[in-house]
Amino acid sequence: MEQPKPTAEHKKLARLLGKWTGEEKIAGSPHTTETKANGTFEFRMDLGGLFAIADYVEKSDSKMLMAGHGVIGWDAKKKNYTLHWFDTFGSPPGAPGTGQWQGDALKFHQEGSGDTIFELADGGLIFRIEMDVDGKGSKPIILGKYRRAGSSGKVEEQPEPDGVSARS
Repeated sequence: MEQPKPTAEHKKLARLLGKWTGEEKIAGSPHTTETKANGTFEFRMDLGGLFAIADYVEKSDSKMLMAGHGVIGWDAKKKNYTLHWFDTFGSPPGAPGTGQWQGDALKFHQEGSGDTIFELADGGLIFRIEMDVDGKGSKPIILGKYRRAGSSGKVEEQPEPDGVSARS
C-alpha cells in the first residue's frame, strides 16, 4: 500500500510553523483566573507532513500556568481540519475540534469547549480561545499576540476582551 502524501490542505499548515512568543491576557472563567501571561507556541510538521504538532507553554511571573500539546490534521472525508489538544489540566479530548481556514485564521470548534483560533496577522500570530462562560454569548477567555522568535514582527491590534484573566 502506498503511503498518503501531503495535500494542499496539509501544506497550508506550514504558515503556522516555527516558534512564536508573546503576551497573553487571560479572562476569568470556570477554568481560568484573570491575569496576564507570556506564551510560547512551537509548530512543526511531522508524520510525513500529514500533521502539524503544536507545543505550548503559558507562564506568569515565571510560574507555569499551563502547558499543552496539539495535533492538527486534515480529514479528507469530512473536508475539515481536526485539532486534538492535550494539556496539564489532564482532561483527554472526547472528540477533536473541527475547523477551517477563514481567510488568515484557522478556526476550530469543539463542542463543550468553545472555539480555538490561530490567526496570522501583520507578520504575527494571534491566538484566541472563545467560550460562552456566562450564557451571554461567546467571548475571548485567552487572547495572545505573538511574534516569530528572533523577529520584530508587528502583530495587528485586536479589540481587548472584557475582563481578560489567567488559569487557576
